[in-house]
Amino acid sequence: MKYTCRKIGLLAASAAVLAAGQVARGQEVYSQIVGAISINLPAESDVIVSFPFKQSAAYRGTVESVSDNGGDLVVNVATDSLTASAFDAGSNVTHYLVFESGAQQGVHLDIQSNTASQINLDGGSTDGLQNGDEVAVYPHWTLGSAFPLGVANEDEDEPGTRSIEVIVPQAVSSEGNMVPSGIYYFSGGAWRQVGAGIDSNADDAVLEPGRALVIRNNDAEAKDALFFGEVIDSPIAIPLSESDTFVSDNFVGLNRPLAIALDELGLAPGGVFEETTDPGDPNDLLLVYSLTESGKNKQPSASYFYYNGAWRKVGDEAADSGSDVIEPGMGLAVRKIQVGSDPQDANWVNEWELPQ
Repeated sequence: MKYTCRKIGLLAASAAVLAAGQVARGQEVYSQIVGAISINLPAESDVIVSFPFKQSAAYRGTVESVSDNGGDLVVNVATDSLTASAFDAGSNVTHYLVFESGAQQGVHLDIQSNTASQINLDGGSTDGLQNGDEVAVYPHWTLGSAFPLGVANEDEDEPGTRSIEVIVPQAVSSEGNMVPSGIYYFSGGAWRQVGAGIDSNADDAVLEPGRALVIRNNDAEAKDALFFGEVIDSPIAIPLSESDTFVSDNFVGLNRPLAIALDELGLAPGGVFEETTDPGDPNDLLLVYSLTESGKNKQPSASYFYYNGAWRKVGDEAADSGSDVIEPGMGLAVRKIQVGSDPQDANWVNEWELPQ
């Protein structure tokens, strides 16, 4: 088996102008790094992955003011800097906003609608936001945009005996359970959802940023999945949830194109990840899934906890495992311990820059 991280290209592109079209007006030209990696899909196996790249920004601007509309954040930007209704969700969310500076740097929120100078978001908080904070709007990756010809160019002739499936898990499940929110396959030139009929079109099914997904290769031969897009070298805020009724597995993806050591994750210390006080009874765990091991319904290949100022690996608790790395495209789970009451959501913020 192999794991391949291959630089197909690292090119500077005038992404803002190319992507924005008529959506954004009078924006500054900027350059972005684009590239691709290939991940091997072992035969008759699951690979838990995250999308390592983003699409080009459809808009960049700064906050003029913010307000709360019944629990949904409203962001005002420069007058007439947007095309009205360009990001309207309609029956399906298409774009999300990211705060790229300020107190909420890295936080992303789905867009419900927009006017020429106002962006209405799904949820969010005004906490810490200030005029002048930089924002950007990105298209969501969908199955159709991420894999326009299917994964590994597999177009299923027999939908009942699928070679490749993409399983999108719920963001949070109880300990040890990965509950699918949708199972998809590519057939007849379009994505289809299992249970929705062979003529259903699921090209617009959203792949959420910061979330893991499963690619299942049912075939007897190994294949390769290609991931491409712009490098995300700004902070990423990944939501983590806890529960007062069960131990919670949050299935997440780091969305970085290069390997990152555990010590560089920004997950612990800091309060988002519950540190362990007794190594014989760990609190929160970081679960890592192998990209190369064969088999379906995989269990974690390694589990880590944070104890006494260092990352520790279950089964090798005495060693400092902070130099162990998360490979690009590797899906993860953060297992949050059950709390007694008042469960909270929190953001894991990863700060990272492309090495010079």
